[in-house]
Amino acid sequence: MSLPVYYSTESGPDLQALADGAGLTIEQVIAIHQQTEYRVYAIGFAPGFAYLGEVDPRIAAPRLATPRQKVPRGAVAIADRQTAVYPAQSPGGWNLIGLCPQRMFDPNANPTMPVQVGDRVRFEAIDKHIFLALGGEL
Repeated sequence: MSLPVYYSTESGPDLQALADGAGLTIEQVIAIHQQTEYRVYAIGFAPGFAYLGEVDPRIAAPRLATPRQKVPRGAVAIADRQTAVYPAQSPGGWNLIGLCPQRMFDPNANPTMPVQVGDRVRFEAIDKHIFLALGGEL
């Protein structure tokens, strides 16, 4: 499965800091994040929150020292060697690098989640216009 992501400092408030900490450009972080096919290790924390791994060690980053009170639905994030898409607005301490317009949990859909444990997921960069056209919200 491929998930679209609007990667930018507008949609990913930690993207610049993650790039700086890794000694990379934002473009390199985005390219590295997209080049890996991730396996769904587990679903937890919240319905539809899929723990995906493993992130390339060059862009692995520790959780934030102080979690945010509000992480938006669709936030694409990295913590240590895992990446995920937040399925709903919630508190969270992961590094936010972009936004995904794909709903990761919809109780009215069948199936309710687009991924299951064991699935493989890739991320694909999209621009702001496409993100908004796919129903994404800033």
